[in-house]
Amino acid sequence: MSLKGPILHHSADEIERFTEQKLEPVAETIREKSMRIYEAMENIINYVNGVVRSLYIQAFHFIRVATEPIYFTLKSFWDSFPPFRWFIYTIVSFNAIPFAIFAGWGLLTCGLVFALAGIAIMIAQSFFTIVGFIVFLPMVVILVLVAFVCVTFMTLAWFGFKISGSVQNFIGITSQELAVDLKGITKGMKDVVTKRSNYII
Repeated sequence: MSLKGPILHHSADEIERFTEQKLEPVAETIREKSMRIYEAMENIINYVNGVVRSLYIQAFHFIRVATEPIYFTLKSFWDSFPPFRWFIYTIVSFNAIPFAIFAGWGLLTCGLVFALAGIAIMIAQSFFTIVGFIVFLPMVVILVLVAFVCVTFMTLAWFGFKISGSVQNFIGITSQELAVDLKGITKGMKDVVTKRSNYII
């Protein structure tokens, strides 16, 4: 015979079965909604990908159509007029060293700027971190003390619960008997009183 709870008047197996029956439609609804949301998101992503791909193809086609005449004109000029090639080669050879120096100068100055900016950022961040610690550490200390006090009271309550459970088990009140329905206890007490009164009579 399975014991019944004092509130719902059902055994643990019955409550578990009722809970599964009640929650199954909810779970099925959640699954359906999740699948619909997933399908909608997938459709939106596919639509956006299609639009982006179409725009990319159109832009690439437009750029190619717009630049093809310029490209073929320069290619024809390059092939048919050798002095143009000589001019380009001469410009590139003469400007190679100045361009390398300029590029090196740009990289060096960028490195110096980033180094100075990094040092300044580290100094500023260190300052604000110290200010944050000035506010943060006292709060941490106070909260640790509060947590310690709370855990101390909870530990004392836990010890009291354990001791009371041991005392209840010692006098014969088990956890299963406490889980029995209140009506059953009342009926049992009435039966005991009735039997004793019959014995007295």
